[in-house]
Amino acid sequence: MSRSRISLTVDEDLRIWVVRYFGQIEGDEINDSLMDQLVRIDQVWTYDNLIDMRRYDGTVLVGEIEELGQRWAEHARGRDLGCFTAVNSTDPLVKARMPVTQSLFPSRNLAHFDNFEEGLEWLKH
Repeated sequence: MSRSRISLTVDEDLRIWVVRYFGQIEGDEINDSLMDQLVRIDQVWTYDNLIDMRRYDGTVLVGEIEELGQRWAEHARGRDLGCFTAVNSTDPLVKARMPVTQSLFPSRNLAHFDNFEEGLEWLKH
């Protein structure tokens, strides 16, 4: 069994960063780890991104998504207007909450995908 973790990869050429959640991680841990990594990327707000939750065994609470949205908004300060976020998950709750998630990241265009490749192709628009 692999350990729970978050991985972040950045494709400079495509201007896309991909975050993958593995195992069971608490939402506050996701927020802290993700923001700690994102603030190190120069002009990260200009990138599209893919959130890959296919191997995630936990549940991120709406309050935790709201906290991440606030932290992101403080960092991006609206400079991500028009950027895209693909959320890849087969969890029906993640899909059902997409309108709420979109409202918490109002500058970005969000979409849900069951398939990683479809999400990535959408980002390459």
